[in-house]
Amino acid sequence: MELLYKVGEVINKKYQILDILGQGGIGITYLAEDLETNKNLALKVLSLRRINDWKKIELFERESQILYQLNHSAIPSYFDYFQIETDDDNSFYIAQQLASGKSLEELIESGWNPDESEVKDIAIQILDILIYLHSFSPSIIHRDIKPQNIIRDENGKVFLVDFGAVADTHHNTVTCGSTVVGTFGYMAPEQFRGQAFLSTDLYGLGTTLLYLLTKKCPSDLPQKHLKIDFCSQINVSQNLADWLDKVIEPVAEDRFSNTEIALAVLQGKESLDNYLINKPRKPKKTSISLQKSEEKLQIFIPAGKLLNNYRLVLAILVLFGNGLLLLIFLAVFQYSSFPDIVLGTFIIFFLFPSFIFFGFISLIYFVLNPLSRIKLTILKKKNNDVFICQKWLLFLRYQSFEEDVYETRFQKTLKSIKSNLTKKEYKWLKSEIDNFIK
Repeated sequence: MELLYKVGEVINKKYQILDILGQGGIGITYLAEDLETNKNLALKVLSLRRINDWKKIELFERESQILYQLNHSAIPSYFDYFQIETDDDNSFYIAQQLASGKSLEELIESGWNPDESEVKDIAIQILDILIYLHSFSPSIIHRDIKPQNIIRDENGKVFLVDFGAVADTHHNTVTCGSTVVGTFGYMAPEQFRGQAFLSTDLYGLGTTLLYLLTKKCPSDLPQKHLKIDFCSQINVSQNLADWLDKVIEPVAEDRFSNTEIALAVLQGKESLDNYLINKPRKPKKTSISLQKSEEKLQIFIPAGKLLNNYRLVLAILVLFGNGLLLLIFLAVFQYSSFPDIVLGTFIIFFLFPSFIFFGFISLIYFVLNPLSRIKLTILKKKNNDVFICQKWLLFLRYQSFEEDVYETRFQKTLKSIKSNLTKKEYKWLKSEIDNFIK
């Protein structure tokens, strides 16, 4: 990228360029001096004439808005945001506190060889920053955790910089993701689909730590089943290796659900075994679809087919059995010496109601449920998780209700859908639901 300014130039009659700090996908960052305070700072510049994607302007403005909200000792402070228009260009600027030290990438390239305790200390400090970012409502996701964006000073304190890829969970959910943002090798798989979750930053942290331990870009490490296979490349304790293996899971839901848990496990305050779940995988030939975000889980179960459903046979057998029992009772009473009034009372108040009841139950369980199209929704709210169940028979919606997931009706509903599913499908959906509401 062509440099916009030379050393010595003054911008906005206030900031004098001293050196270049770095270049990224969003803009160029200069070392500059504030002529009013005589203090050095970082000045990030985006030139309209030098970009080919209008999305970069949106990302740059969002970065300034996010930085303005932040107040954390490990995130350089926001100073100023301004825009300068000329006849041939339009440039945008962010002035920010200068983080002292060198990036992790620079340290590794200069020969630094961190031991396990130093790597773990960096992880703990970054997790503390992420806990702060994710605590916002909506949560702030950095989306570009990598060695270049982590500065470490001589005392071991780290700073997280470059919020040019930042997003919030609300923006990501509303747009359903559209822009691929991040750095190859450190990007979580979901980022290639334009998505980002809280665990996306954990993936970036995990791959960054692998870079520190292996001196290699994560994309250059061997892979197994679409997952980085790092075990033969590093020499660390089993606890740290297991923790790293968890945070770089290619499926977002298989990582720690939040940074607080990740930190607690790393510090030994919680056992990793509590979060190692052998989840059943989605059956290959299932027609069930599942959509999940941080706040909502939706399951769509299509209607079954009678011709291929053994439950139809069971229903016919139950109805046939009921009819046979009815005929037997009638025959017994016909040739018995019971008075007619006793016979009539028994038939009206016991035999017919029993026949109707058991017939109705068998129809509901063996026929109506399998033929129904079902939509299950679980919403995470501040005070509780809400469960919504809707059922359709052809185009008629015959059931719709909303209930707390901790009520008995929720468990009964889960059991009732078994008639629509194979054993593998039920185990998979039950696992997904349990992990979501945990």
